[in-house]
Amino acid sequence: MIYDIPDPFETFVANKYANFKGMRYDFFAKEWYLKTACCGEELYAPNKKIMNKIRLYHTRNECLGGY
Repeated sequence: MIYDIPDPFETFVANKYANFKGMRYDFFAKEWYLKTACCGEELYAPNKKIMNKIRLYHTRNECLGGY
């Protein structure tokens, strides 16, 4: 039998951000994560500035087909 002991920090982070909407920082992958509101696609970026650019480009050009 293998007993897996859950990591308390990982459990804490998962519970804390369970219902959070918006950008989240993944401590283990060291990147920002966002699930878009328009189509539900998952976006990843190394920092908030790049995440904001990716989000705006995705929303304006890919989901809405440009203005």
